[in-house]
Amino acid sequence: MDITTLFKLSSGLYIIGAKDEGKGFAGCVVNTVLQTTAKPVTLSVCINKDNYTNACIKKTKAFTVSILSQEVKENIIGTFGFHSSRDTDKFSKAPYDLSPSGIPYLKEGVTGYIQCKVIDSIDIYTHTIFTAEVEEAQNISNEKPLTYDYYHNVIKGKAPKNASTYVEENESKKASYKCSICGFEYEGSKEEFEKLHDDFTCPVCGVAKNLFVPL
Repeated sequence: MDITTLFKLSSGLYIIGAKDEGKGFAGCVVNTVLQTTAKPVTLSVCINKDNYTNACIKKTKAFTVSILSQEVKENIIGTFGFHSSRDTDKFSKAPYDLSPSGIPYLKEGVTGYIQCKVIDSIDIYTHTIFTAEVEEAQNISNEKPLTYDYYHNVIKGKAPKNASTYVEENESKKASYKCSICGFEYEGSKEEFEKLHDDFTCPVCGVAKNLFVPL
């Protein structure tokens, strides 16, 4: 079975925001947000149980969806997709605002945001599917939405291991080093990589050069 066929399913990329009671905020990247009904307007979103954002939503019963655009900076996906809100204040690294319920959403690199109230949830193996009623929705820009296909085939982005569509991809023959955190591959010779400045960081998740491993 060629699991990469699933990359062709029509889906976008989104930042889920939530309140972390007593600490601040939590957030993560997902690619599974779907409108389920029109009256009332409801959505379903699938989030890995290992994501701290999942636990926050279960406690607060509310979240936001920031709809990413093709203009989003790579470090945003790196921050929200390859780090944990348990030990990283992700929203401090990106321009954000608060919804009427005080839940964070991104202001840049997005086409709009949606505020939701959880009405039900289902456990599916490694993930939780949250069903939620839409309480607020706002357009932010006219930029083109970022699709999963565009992220993989144009940006050449990698899926976090907690993503519902994560696939362990074959290593590139052109690459000499790979980021041990997000899987980004440096396409260049070993000599070229070693000549990079020590302050070089992964363009996707932002970790230091010493966390790259040779292929």
